[in-house]
Amino acid sequence: MKHLLSLLLLLFAFAVGAQAQDDLPPPTSKPGGRNEAPTMPDEDFQGFKPKKKIDLSKFIIEPNFNLSFGQGRIDFGIAPYVGYQVFEQKKGAAEGLYVGGGFTYFYTGFRNLRFTDGTGRSYTANANWHTYGGGVFVQYNVWRGFFARVKMEVLHRSLDDFYNGGVNVVVNPVNGSYKVNIPKVEKTIPALLIGGGYNLTRSKNFFLPLMVSYNVLHNVTDRNYSLYPRGVVVQLGFINIF
Repeated sequence: MKHLLSLLLLLFAFAVGAQAQDDLPPPTSKPGGRNEAPTMPDEDFQGFKPKKKIDLSKFIIEPNFNLSFGQGRIDFGIAPYVGYQVFEQKKGAAEGLYVGGGFTYFYTGFRNLRFTDGTGRSYTANANWHTYGGGVFVQYNVWRGFFARVKMEVLHRSLDDFYNGGVNVVVNPVNGSYKVNIPKVEKTIPALLIGGGYNLTRSKNFFLPLMVSYNVLHNVTDRNYSLYPRGVVVQLGFINIF
């Protein structure tokens, strides 16, 4: 009887202990224990915003490419310019203010140029001209393809200068071979063109301009080697008509 009573007391104590454990709160991995207030989401957090896309419709592109062949001469040129609309007269209109820039490269090759020595004997030689650089512009599209533009260019020219004298011919008296020495000129020439024109494509985004400009710097640069030797410049694209 005594053993039965002891067993009953042991079972009772075990039951009370198990019930006490059931009343405890569930374990937590957060510091502060059971008295910590639950965390709330950050009310200022707005989520990840998508990046603002570039509006391609605001760009203008002036491709400017030229390739031509003549009698003993080849001309190649590329001068792409790109502008972006920073002000528009009305939503979606091509009229407004644009800023942009680009680069320029021209090449002219001359073949079989004829030169004479002091005796009147004729000799032939080749020559090359390279022009490269770039510029920036501000343009206002006024109305239906008409625009006004200010363009600043800085161009470096590397030329075989056969126009301005200094060419000499060296002849080997033994075998009659010869060499024509053409002086080379290196010039960096700025130009500031102010004028206006008309976009022959009438496109909102692509330009083939017919322009009349005035080179403000033509009197303070070396006009013998400038692309714009006169004050007034008439251009179709980037090709000088006058």
